[in-house]
Amino acid sequence: MGVLETRIAIDRPLAAVFAVYIQPDTWQWCSYIRSARWECGKPWEEESRLMIEIDQPVAGTVDQVLTHFDPLSRVDFISHFGGITLITRVRFRAVSERETEISAHIEFVGTFSRMAGFAIGPAIEGSSRQFFAELKKECERVIPKAVTRAANPGGST
Repeated sequence: MGVLETRIAIDRPLAAVFAVYIQPDTWQWCSYIRSARWECGKPWEEESRLMIEIDQPVAGTVDQVLTHFDPLSRVDFISHFGGITLITRVRFRAVSERETEISAHIEFVGTFSRMAGFAIGPAIEGSSRQFFAELKKECERVIPKAVTRAANPGGST
């Protein structure tokens, strides 16, 4: 079994970061995700199933089930890909009014690396770090309109 932890600070308020994370076009800003679509259940509802087509570490489809959802706080998944099972816990925390910290704990087990001929741990770690780096970039690029409207109801955005 492999375990990895990652932590990233984002220069945006917690609500803005969470809004980008759960936007309707799920993770379209991530460069290695070709598509992500909710196959079963409602988006961001526990026990809903997300199918994610990826280009790396190896092209394929990830079957992901949302196991826990606390708005502005925590999102957990169980994912399956090529003989690998991942348990992912993502936590969101306001460091200040302007800064958010995201921490992710990922555990994985499986036989994919024997089939692929390379160690899967470094590949999972690399793609996870890339995902959160791209999330940071997207969050710091723009504040979502939903957050702007919530902060300024009735005003212009």
